[in-house]
Amino acid sequence: MPVQMHHPSLDDVPLSAVFAALSDDHRRAVVVALAADPNREQPCSAFAVPGTKSTRSYHWKVLREAGLIVQRNTGTGMLLRLREPEFDQRFPGLLANLIRLEGLPSPDVTGPVEAAEASGASEARGERGDQPLGL
Repeated sequence: MPVQMHHPSLDDVPLSAVFAALSDDHRRAVVVALAADPNREQPCSAFAVPGTKSTRSYHWKVLREAGLIVQRNTGTGMLLRLREPEFDQRFPGLLANLIRLEGLPSPDVTGPVEAAEASGASEARGERGDQPLGL
């Protein structure tokens, strides 16, 4: 029997939890990639999130508990989908602004893994942790 995932009511999700979830570059890239087709479920394994299986599971949990995604167990894997309509109702304009600032994956990118790798959002803005900002 598949494990049931807890998905909080968005009325119970504080804005601080959303900001905390989106503060991580990898989680933000997943949300942006899912926003390219918000009604489509994507396998968790399709996203280029580095780390161990438990690290990736932690990222999904943070996104789920922030009300950003629905995670569904298929028995042999997990699927993710963006909770766009209900999220927009609770936090109007937040996803639209995130997508505007981060940019959707380019149309020539074939899948979420490539989109996450291609986005390089933090590097494109010069926010690499190992290099000083040019101030």
